[in-house]
Amino acid sequence: MRYGLLTDIHANLPALRAAVRCLAARGVDRWLCAGDVVGYGPQPNECVAELAALDPVCVAGNHELVALGELSSDRCSRRARESLDWTRGALDAGSRRYLAALPRTARVPGLVLAHGSLADPEEYIRRPPQASAQLDRLAVEHPDAGVLVLGHTHRAWLYRHGSGDQPALGPDGSARLLAGHRYLVNPGSVGQSRQREPRPLARFALLELSDTGVGGRVDPVGVQFFAVDYDYRAVRGALRGQRLPTDSMHVRPGRLASVQRRLRRLPSYLAARRPGG
Repeated sequence: MRYGLLTDIHANLPALRAAVRCLAARGVDRWLCAGDVVGYGPQPNECVAELAALDPVCVAGNHELVALGELSSDRCSRRARESLDWTRGALDAGSRRYLAALPRTARVPGLVLAHGSLADPEEYIRRPPQASAQLDRLAVEHPDAGVLVLGHTHRAWLYRHGSGDQPALGPDGSARLLAGHRYLVNPGSVGQSRQREPRPLARFALLELSDTGVGGRVDPVGVQFFAVDYDYRAVRGALRGQRLPTDSMHVRPGRLASVQRRLRRLPSYLAARRPGG
């Protein structure tokens, strides 16, 4: 069984279409989405419709939950809160129904899907001790599952439970997975890069699990990570058209990048504070 892994689409339609095109060309039996279909980007309804057409197994991310009023925005950044205020007003009735029906966790044979962590859609799982704790919990709550798929960090990551070397990715971004081990897989963000790169790329993955064997056991077989180009200029134009920050599709890490983003927004901030502005 080959699963197309998507997460953190963030209302970026060109990035979503590029990801689906790439994965479909390689063969996908079923689609999985680890949440945050909306937020930050300018095309929430379009992305919900495009994703729903794939009939995926999908969970709610923190952005869906905040937009629908099911989660407080207290833990969101200012950028996220501002975009979610806009998203809340932009969502149509059909998108709201689809997002409201999403569970916080889901499972398919051999695999469990969540957004931030098994217990908290806003938790960032970035470090090996955190990943190990999640996989320990997976073993207790879902003993038949060998893979936990998460999103939220916007960072592609493959982690194998236990001591010893971690699996190495080949030149094509692929790794073989071993039966009898538990893995955490984060495919990275489709729609909002947080990497130091000259232009934003869409990130996603293709995961292969074995067919159901004796006793219903499903084992991991392999995973391949992708980072592909898309029409980011079109997204920038759509962001500008909705008066959303044009760098919302590419948030470069680091203090310098943060200062640069604030400087770019300074003219509009000062204009708004002028009398009559």
